[in-house]
Amino acid sequence: MTLRQLELFLALVKTPHLSQVAKDYGLTQSAVSMAIKALEDRLGKQLFDRIHKRLVVNENGRYFYRMVEPLVVGLKESETMFRDLDLVGDIRVGASSSIANYILPQIMYEFVEQYEGVNLEKITGNTIEIGKMIENGEVDIGFVEADYNSPEIEREVLGKDELYVVTGDKNLVRAEEYNMDDLLSKRWIFREEGSGTRDVFLSYMKKFRKRFKPFLEVGHTEAVKSVLRNKGALSCLSQISVMNELNAGQLYRLKIKDFKFSRSFYTIWHKNKYFSSVLQEFIYYTKERYKAVYESQANTD
Repeated sequence: MTLRQLELFLALVKTPHLSQVAKDYGLTQSAVSMAIKALEDRLGKQLFDRIHKRLVVNENGRYFYRMVEPLVVGLKESETMFRDLDLVGDIRVGASSSIANYILPQIMYEFVEQYEGVNLEKITGNTIEIGKMIENGEVDIGFVEADYNSPEIEREVLGKDELYVVTGDKNLVRAEEYNMDDLLSKRWIFREEGSGTRDVFLSYMKKFRKRFKPFLEVGHTEAVKSVLRNKGALSCLSQISVMNELNAGQLYRLKIKDFKFSRSFYTIWHKNKYFSSVLQEFIYYTKERYKAVYESQANTD
């Protein structure tokens, strides 16, 4: 069943003159008749009675008209919208935890507010999970917290992030910097394997790997912070994910000598992805707004 068949059917109900409908659609009368016959064959019912070489809509046709007329009108309106407006569409966005929770909500809200024809769906996972979704075509665009290496994926830097070593143990707080050697024996809590934050920090810790071992792994940043608040362990988390707790005195930052914990956030996409106008605009808008949104989160009072 095609849209053209349905359009011809509706036209014949409204204007029961085969020659006029054929002229309006630039078709021969034979082509219109064949389209209607194909539609009837598809439905297994006659929609018109053939009386005196005319097509007269019957009880089946009147019922079918009532059912499909609003659907065809809706489809035509959608077609017009897509033809006349570039910035419409449904975008599926995959994002790592820190970006998904602290950066994207404000950007997505602003974007949808500006472009009412856009629907954004956010899917949260760790860097590896989002990378796999991009490879499988399950999301249109991804924002991750570590570089994801795959021959199927293209990437560019979205912006910078800083990582803090934090604890809930106030007794560990001091003015002078720690040497990392002093903290290796502490109980370190991390996200699960595949987390960008975890991978970046552990890459810094390679020279200590013989003496350093994570104590506990949990599945979400909020779970890490919950353990830190209650158990006095240590972790390394994104600055934007802990600012509220730092300002509230629930967590404390420890300064580490000769360690600069910084990283890049990345935008990733499949190398064969088609970039519609609306997707290009969303990527551009996210990149333009990233710094301001990040700084507003990092300076939360």
